[in-house]
Amino acid sequence: MKNIFHLIITAGLVSTFLVCCQSQEEKKQTESLYGKQMVAIGNSITAPKDSWAWITAQHFDMELTNLAVSGAQWTDYQGTTVDTNPKPVYDGVHTNNIISNQVYRFLQLIVPEGEIISEAEGEKFHTSTPAPLTGLKTKNSTFDPTIVIISCGTNDSSNGKPIGDPSELDKPYQEADRKTLYGAINWAVSIIRKYSPDTEIVLLTPIQRSSHSQKLPMFVDAILLAGEKLNCPAINMYEESGITEAVEAKEHKYLYDGLHPNALGQQLMGEVVIKHLTDLYENKQ
Repeated sequence: MKNIFHLIITAGLVSTFLVCCQSQEEKKQTESLYGKQMVAIGNSITAPKDSWAWITAQHFDMELTNLAVSGAQWTDYQGTTVDTNPKPVYDGVHTNNIISNQVYRFLQLIVPEGEIISEAEGEKFHTSTPAPLTGLKTKNSTFDPTIVIISCGTNDSSNGKPIGDPSELDKPYQEADRKTLYGAINWAVSIIRKYSPDTEIVLLTPIQRSSHSQKLPMFVDAILLAGEKLNCPAINMYEESGITEAVEAKEHKYLYDGLHPNALGQQLMGEVVIKHLTDLYENKQ
């Protein structure tokens, strides 16, 4: 009886030791993210304070800067102007509510105060944004993001925006057509890399929704191809999130309105992103 009791105690201690070791090992694998800074760019799926972005940042104890705006899309509109208003929507018009303007806001956080951001020169400006566009980073600023995650594409699909030709991904970013999905992604990724070369950029595809869309999978494939061509990780949230058209068409289990994730849906998205980031940074060790 004493031997059995001893074995139980020993097994318990070993089990506890293994759990502790696994926990420490997991933290070691992703230590390059813990306590660092993360930037989220995107649309209404990312914008909420309790979105997948917040869940991801909390998991890694990262400081989150969320630049996402409800209604945003990758591609520029006809007449889009430089607009760094945190909510560039006027009288319901989303002309300036595009990823490039979120990237401009990111650049202002990276570029030293008063320094001109040359990428905006020659562009038309909205009246709310003074030209030339200059950096806002003060000497005391500690803004230095380790990772930028861009989650967008749903609104491009819904609004019938062109995907464009994959050759847009091979062009110098200055020549990329931001009115196409490929061109807009090329421009955004290239600009962020130019100003913040040590920052990892991760792309997320759109998730599924309750209503069937023949176009949405094409945008998913295009974003995955862009990630491959531009050499940045792209996560297939359409296939991996666990949110499916088949389920959501019958009941709003993870999407409260058939499009936007509820708390459970955001949690599912966050778990997928956390898994991929853990794998990504484990492979970098």
